[in-house]
Amino acid sequence: MIIDDQRAPILATARELYGRVVYSHKTHEQDRELWSKNVCAMNYINIALASATTFFAIISATLKTTIAIYSTAVFALLTIAFVLWQSNFDPAAKESQHRVAAKELLWIREQLLLLITECHMPDSTQKHLERCLEVLTRELTAVYKFAPNTSSKAYAAAEMMIKRGHFTFSDEEIDQLLPQQLRKNPR
Repeated sequence: MIIDDQRAPILATARELYGRVVYSHKTHEQDRELWSKNVCAMNYINIALASATTFFAIISATLKTTIAIYSTAVFALLTIAFVLWQSNFDPAAKESQHRVAAKELLWIREQLLLLITECHMPDSTQKHLERCLEVLTRELTAVYKFAPNTSSKAYAAAEMMIKRGHFTFSDEEIDQLLPQQLRKNPR
């Protein structure tokens, strides 16, 4: 279908927003993965520090040597210092914020895709398309307003994945996921 002059600006805006949302969504996913790795590493450090503190506490209780008592005190202080630092840094909260932002952006991305499809349908009214675009733009603005900032490392990883075709599928790939009756090329 050829897009008329009234629908063209809506379609162009929806396509532009769609491209931005794909990048934003993937960037938040990448940042979530980076923060998840930080959470994992910090959990291992917590376990190691708690284990060392417990080990030296047992040694100092049994042997009652000065070095064991001092070692216990040092590891206990390190454990407390690390936990305090971690509570201020809070990587688990950052991971959660990126997860929520990515899911919200994924939903908006799907809605924009539907709007782009509707722009090509002759029975969709101009008013309906405008209303949909306005609602989606407001929702997107709200997500961006409350979403955490992303890192340049996450953006670079997202850009690389998108350019490699991470969000595209061949007809064959889609057909493999669909039942025989819904395939483009049934075999």
